[in-house]
Amino acid sequence: MGFSSAIAKAAVSVAEKLTSTKAVIVIDGSSAEQIPVQFNPSEYRIVDRSNFSQKERRNNNEPVVNYSGSPLSSLSVKLYFDSDEPVSVGSVADAAKNLISGKSKEEQDITKTINKITALTRIDGDNHKPPGCVFVWGSLMFSGYAESVSVSYTMFDNKGKPLRAVVDLTMRGFNDPPEQRKSPFMSPDRTKARIMTEDNSIWNIAENEYGDVREWRRIADANNIDDPLSIPIGKVLKVPSIND
Repeated sequence: MGFSSAIAKAAVSVAEKLTSTKAVIVIDGSSAEQIPVQFNPSEYRIVDRSNFSQKERRNNNEPVVNYSGSPLSSLSVKLYFDSDEPVSVGSVADAAKNLISGKSKEEQDITKTINKITALTRIDGDNHKPPGCVFVWGSLMFSGYAESVSVSYTMFDNKGKPLRAVVDLTMRGFNDPPEQRKSPFMSPDRTKARIMTEDNSIWNIAENEYGDVREWRRIADANNIDDPLSIPIGKVLKVPSIND
């Protein structure tokens, strides 16, 4: 099993078994890259709302109110980064090398991870849109796009290198109610996301989600897939509602 497929399987395992201890951001793509979250958030905010329009009525105190749909759900979370603490296993190894070589902790770079998060708001090559991503932590699996990333650098070394930072991340996701969004086992009348793994196929996903392998075309159309045999490992697929 390749490294990229191992990452994809790990992300699926976190979402389905709900055993995650550290939050991660899984990026849609051939490598299913994970961005590690250094410290688990103390809170996150999910907003679901309905839009209504109203029209005043002549000779009547009560306006006419019409439901005009629901905007996409949003996730807001604050993430903290500190150069004194390792971000990942790799950075632990780097810290050990720095200690051996005599480099100080102040020379560790937190901007590398932060830049990966800010890059989620930028157009992804030939896709002509930012990459999709999944924020996974505990029972939460929020799929969507990074709408905004705001970074506040709060401490620097004597050369101006950032040592601490706060990242405010806002994602725009699918319009599922909280109980559906948190569970990867959603009914077929709800939109959801699935990560392509090495031992999976679009036909298996159709069978598992809709109970009918012939519904693979519904998934292919929703993701602009022309060749179902060339879907890259790690790609996050939108699985539309059976009612769409």
